[in-house]
Amino acid sequence: MKKRYNIIHTFGLIILFVLTLSTCSSTASVTESLAKAADYIKSMQNADGGWPLTQGGKSDVETTAWAIQALLFVGIGSGSETISKGLDYLVKSQGKDGDWNGNSAHTAFSIIALSEAGLSTHETFTIKALGWLRKKAQNIDGSWSKNVGEVGNPAYTGVVLTAMKRVHLDTMYTPVPKALQWLMDNRNSDGGWAIKKGESSNTLATAWVIQGLSIAGIDYAYTIEESLNWLKQVQNDDGGFGMTKGQKSDQELTAYAILALVAGKDTSTAGYRAVHYLRKVQQKDGSYVSTTPTELKEPTANIQTTCFAIWAMVAETISKKK
Repeated sequence: MKKRYNIIHTFGLIILFVLTLSTCSSTASVTESLAKAADYIKSMQNADGGWPLTQGGKSDVETTAWAIQALLFVGIGSGSETISKGLDYLVKSQGKDGDWNGNSAHTAFSIIALSEAGLSTHETFTIKALGWLRKKAQNIDGSWSKNVGEVGNPAYTGVVLTAMKRVHLDTMYTPVPKALQWLMDNRNSDGGWAIKKGESSNTLATAWVIQGLSIAGIDYAYTIEESLNWLKQVQNDDGGFGMTKGQKSDQELTAYAILALVAGKDTSTAGYRAVHYLRKVQQKDGSYVSTTPTELKEPTANIQTTCFAIWAMVAETISKKK
């Protein structure tokens, strides 16, 4: 595995730099939003080191992986008690084959969290997880799905490719070319993607696919640009994104869209407007509300959405500093 660039250190420096810009009201507001969201996430950690989807719930792997990365992004070190406990929970939850819960997304997000923590002691867990994704979880057509053997899912395929990119793998890695081709074969004519073939394009699938395609760099630049154009036409006047054009803005879907805009190197104001939306809708306790998590039947403050809001605001802030 290639020696990775210490992205956590970079994020920490960016956040510290942002904190000094008190004369810029918009940046200060982003900093305040990040701090409040991070405090909310820290307060929700369970005694076992994991995080639940909602307050008082049982710890789960995926939420824990999201929380670890969110807190690392705002400068909380991997040696802190909060992160250390979360990492311990995560590694103890890994299956014997290298997976987490037999779920491609759980495994991919865990890879991201462990790699971002930057501890050499975790490399064996990451390598084992990548082996499971490559040898056992990838479908023969190149796709990934929630569980092994299920019909391929563009969003899950995008998430797995995103994780591979984050550990500095590229199109030379055996599973990647087939996955990219499968995504292209399942792209809708409007430039977007749906969860299931034949359905209308939606923000969730398209945003994760764009992030996944970015593993190929300039080779897919034109495709990504076209798909970003589809995504941007979904953006509402309030700056947020719904599942499809004309639908009410959702806080988590907006975070996904921002991550896609950053991954696709979009140069418009769409990302800035989306971050402004997230700043406006943040709850007083620092949390974010959404119905995107499948377990929620009504808009609810939750750790998942709050984590992705942090990911998105940090990513957009860093992209504008480059």
